[in-house]
Parts: sequence; structure tokens; C-alpha cells
Amino acid sequence: MRLTGEQIAGFRRDGYVGGIQAMSVAHAAAFRARAEAFVASHPTDAGWAFDIKCNLLFDWVYANATLPGILEPVADLIGGDVLLTNSVFRVKEPGSTVNYGWHQDAARIPVDPCPVIVYVAISDATVENGCLMVIPGTQGAVAPFDLVSNPGQPNRKVARVRDPAVDRAVPLALRAGEIAIFSANLVHGSPPNRSRSRRFAVLHDYTPAASRQSIGRGSGQLVLGRDRHGNFAPEPMPGPDFEANAAMRRRILEAYPENILMGPLEPGQRLDFPDRPGARAAWGQQPPHGSTSSP
Repeated sequence: MRLTGEQIAGFRRDGYVGGIQAMSVAHAAAFRARAEAFVASHPTDAGWAFDIKCNLLFDWVYANATLPGILEPVADLIGGDVLLTNSVFRVKEPGSTVNYGWHQDAARIPVDPCPVIVYVAISDATVENGCLMVIPGTQGAVAPFDLVSNPGQPNRKVARVRDPAVDRAVPLALRAGEIAIFSANLVHGSPPNRSRSRRFAVLHDYTPAASRQSIGRGSGQLVLGRDRHGNFAPEPMPGPDFEANAAMRRRILEAYPENILMGPLEPGQRLDFPDRPGARAAWGQQPPHGSTSSP
């Protein structure tokens, strides 16, 4: 689905566009069934596997990220040479108190040109179940922020906007199968799930192939056009073997640990990313940041 001129102008002005029908409700339901089947068969792995760069772990997540209904509107906004630089699940259980504070994804590692993030509604996203909230027009600059600890990764800090204009926030309610696209610099967050149903989503980050990170070198999968620049290290497509994919993801995150989701590493800081407990010790701990290893 191509965007209209009005939708593109709205994105340039407000930093987001929503309500785009990217897939059928049946397609969204089939995706959810795959995810729930994985949880049933790998109950101890889902927590880390549904986190950063799950597009390297699951061929069906990669397939979702490369649907024409998603790539076409993305290309309308950032051009025809596109890298998929991350996918991550965002699932809120009924009654969950999880509150993703106000933030800009690219605050700690600015990227130019800026990536866009696609929120894929696998279930309906409503105000009651904690849908995405955005503050229009805040994508122009990085706002002052504070670094706070991330409970799941003690060595990782996350940025939270210091004084967000919450009175201007608007909800991005979506039906299952719809997407919203927003700038990685847009101030956004989401409140707790006060409903009796699970809010189920996957987010994909798309970066123009011409982009450069201000810190470190990122990595990504070329999903559209050509990469004439080589600013991001190339990533392979995942195969059907989860264990082989997990090893591949581990190699990539160890070689290229700095990205907009994980943030920068300080000299001498050990890598810290979601992974199977004990897997990296068995794999062989990589040297502190500053080494020149590659996948």
C-alpha cells in the first residue's frame, strides 16, 4: 500500500502516520499463532528471543518485516534503499503495569538520516490495553533526557525524556493488521494494560542505507533496493533452524553491539544483551568493547 501525499506530509509535520492496513486480520492471527507456539515449545527462551534483533532468530518475523504492505509505505518515507536494523516484540499481558516511559529511540545514538519504526498491531491496540502514545512534532531534535537503569539488563541504561509535553500526547489506536510508522526521534511511550486482553505487537526498525550512526557501527539486513554505502555491517537472513540462528545473532551482537536500542558502550564495558542464560559463557565471552572482531 502506497501512502498518499497527505499522509506523507502529515508524517513530515507530526513525525508519525497511523491506521495503515498492512495485512489481513487472518495474517495477523497466523503470526500470533506462530509466536505462541514458540512460547509453548521454548518457555524458557521466549523472554530473550522476543527481544532485540528477533528478525535474526525467526524466519517468520523476517517475513513479516518484508511484507509489501509494510515496505511500500516505509519506502515512501525514507527512500528505496532500506535496511531492517531491528525487530522486537512488545507484548502486554492483561492487567500489566508495564509503562514504557516517554523516550526517543535514537536519543543516545543519533542516526542521520533518521530511521523509522513500524508498530505492527498483531492484536487490536486500544487506549485501554496500553496502545502507543506519541507527542506530535517532537521529532526535530533530541530532547533533554535522564539515563535510568533497565531492570532486565543491569549494565544497560535507557534514556527517558526529562520534561515531556504529555498534555499534547495522542493515542495511536490500531486494529489487528494495521501499522503505524513513526520517526525514531519522535517522543513516544505507552501506558499500562488495564484491559482483560493481551496487547500483542511487533516493532520493526528501518534505516536508510545511506544513514550513519554517530557512535559505533550498526548492522542490518538489506530488505529493499541496494546498499551503496556500507555504513552498516550486513546481516544474513535467518534460516529455519532456531539454534543456528541464535548463534548467528550472538555473533552479530557481539561484533556490533552499538545501536539505537542498546545505546553506546563505554570503553572497557562488557557487552550485555538479552540471551539464553549461560549461553555466552559457553560460547566464549568476547573481549571488552574496543576490540575489532567481526561475525
